Amino acid sequence: MNDGVTAAIAALLVTSLLVRVLPVLCDFQFPDGLVKWIETILPSAVFLNFVTYIFLQEMQVSAGAALVSLGITALLAYLNFGGLFVGVLGGCITYYLLSTSY
Repeated sequence: MNDGVTAAIAALLVTSLLVRVLPVLCDFQFPDGLVKWIETILPSAVFLNFVTYIFLQEMQVSAGAALVSLGITALLAYLNFGGLFVGVLGGCITYYLLSTSY
């Protein structure tokens, strides 16, 4: 594994521990402002990390298909058309169709 992959895995592990395990083990509450910030930022950050990791891996296989499928995923997410599932599905189908047609 390269350094970027290791850093991404470590960041996701630390984040998961902070928001899932630590509150169960310790009897404390995050301040309301921090909770709202985490609820707003964290899902997007994890999703972007996931998309970027996949995009960078697929970029090595087929750059054109990866760029187009990332654009479709971003456009569907921006338009909030069908939610997260439809956005990811649209990108996956686009990538598959473009990468197998070469």
